[in-house]
Amino acid sequence: MTGPGLSLDAELAGNKTTVVFDLLGFQADNQCREALVPVVIYPVMRDGEHTVHFRMIREVRSDGRLVVYPEVQALFANFSSQLDEVLLLKLIQFFEMAGDVNKDDPKYDPEAEYKLSTRKLEYNPVLVESMLIHQTQVNVSLIVAPVLEDDLKDIHTRLGMRSYLNFSDVTFKLNKYHTSNVIAATSTIRDNIIRHYRDCAVGHKLKIVLNSEITGNMGGLFNDLLSGLSVGLDGDVSGMVKSVAHGMSDTASKLSSTASTVLTYVSGDDAFRADRDRLRASRYQSSSASLRAGWQGLRSGLIGGLTSIPSSIVRGINQDGVTGAVTGLAKGLIGTVAKPAAGLLDFASGTTLAITQSTRSSHSIGEIKRIRLPRCCSGEILATFSIDTAQGMATLWKLNRKSREEQFISWCVVNTRLKILVSSERVRLIERESGNKVVKEIMLDSIGQCVYAPRNNGGTTEHNLAIQIYDTLPPPGVFNMAPDSCPKLNCNSQKTSLKISQDIQYAIDLKREAAFLVSGGKTFSNSGRDTR
Repeated sequence: MTGPGLSLDAELAGNKTTVVFDLLGFQADNQCREALVPVVIYPVMRDGEHTVHFRMIREVRSDGRLVVYPEVQALFANFSSQLDEVLLLKLIQFFEMAGDVNKDDPKYDPEAEYKLSTRKLEYNPVLVESMLIHQTQVNVSLIVAPVLEDDLKDIHTRLGMRSYLNFSDVTFKLNKYHTSNVIAATSTIRDNIIRHYRDCAVGHKLKIVLNSEITGNMGGLFNDLLSGLSVGLDGDVSGMVKSVAHGMSDTASKLSSTASTVLTYVSGDDAFRADRDRLRASRYQSSSASLRAGWQGLRSGLIGGLTSIPSSIVRGINQDGVTGAVTGLAKGLIGTVAKPAAGLLDFASGTTLAITQSTRSSHSIGEIKRIRLPRCCSGEILATFSIDTAQGMATLWKLNRKSREEQFISWCVVNTRLKILVSSERVRLIERESGNKVVKEIMLDSIGQCVYAPRNNGGTTEHNLAIQIYDTLPPPGVFNMAPDSCPKLNCNSQKTSLKISQDIQYAIDLKREAAFLVSGGKTFSNSGRDTR
């Protein structure tokens, strides 16, 4: 989360406490590395307007027996929220795990748990003389993930969530919550506030349906047409064309995508459906990615249609013999028609989505950029956020094409020209001025040892790093072979040289330990490493 312009004032005078909190800006970035939308929440407001203003006055009266709130005020700017289904499911999973109580734990105290539960039932009323919560509107979009991990699929099924409920730009008009002279428990007041805003949200069910992908976002089309008519009457012809083009292309993209999804399921080919889901996951990144996904979808559909009959027959024979061959022939005939049609619709969807992305407003999905890179998580301990490790993880993610098999170890500046990226598989030297251009790549299996080797050059110490490299990999279990070469890497300081040496040696030790580790069939990873 990023919150510039934060101001907090607190004043304590006897039994009276006054708290004033102001926040000029706020943005919550999506920390999932494969997020379809980079930003979760951001404000839509005028320059100089506060995102959040909170003021509370608390007094203790009647000899400490009654807590009174003469004033509670919370004012919020208009917000836009781009919800990612994967992030929502991960949050649900996290809170479910956090709420679990391990009764087999030796430290588990049933009596303490009972006291805590009875304490929650105690009635401690407070007097609220005036409470105002003012939130005008929230603009909400929900992006459904084409592919879910197995553990998230279980939560998805258990909650009865619907994969087709993919909607965008639904504006929730919220009524302010105001109450005065109320004596109740804090839990009752909280429940009343939740009930108020839940009732406001329930009243927008029709909007969600009209703005969903399955209906072609008809609500968004209507709003874009009205917006285009409005700016056209003001004399802005280009703005009118842009709004109309955005609405029409968005509706065409969503309707063709929905029809393609239906045809994909009709084809009955799980592999074809998984390939299509993978392509759809990348189309929100940019207009060029949408066009590329559309072309690839067309190619996949045409090839799938040509090979549908033989591949379905072979798959049916392998599963059920002669009966499977007959079933496979029927599926193949359906796929011969359904797959090319789905490919054509995917091409149309990708093309029109590219038009939508090139004509959308600055507050639409994908236009708001993240302020902070996703956190680099390694092991079970949540380390302090580091921009260096976040940049290193992002670089590794690009270089290895999003492979989860290769684990991040470290990312460090070597000298004025080079950076070094150490992973669980290889060491990469990268030019600092040319983005992610890899100058040299060394597999960990080919490194024998990495040591600090200083050199005196005319009274000046060169902080070199000697890397022993094997041209021919040694046999498994043999670590005492002489290296074929030993290049030296000049570092900017002794501290940097020692750090890089330790990181590379650590990665080598992990690699060798993994080679001899019997893990009962589980994949080895560098859990427990702190990347701070």
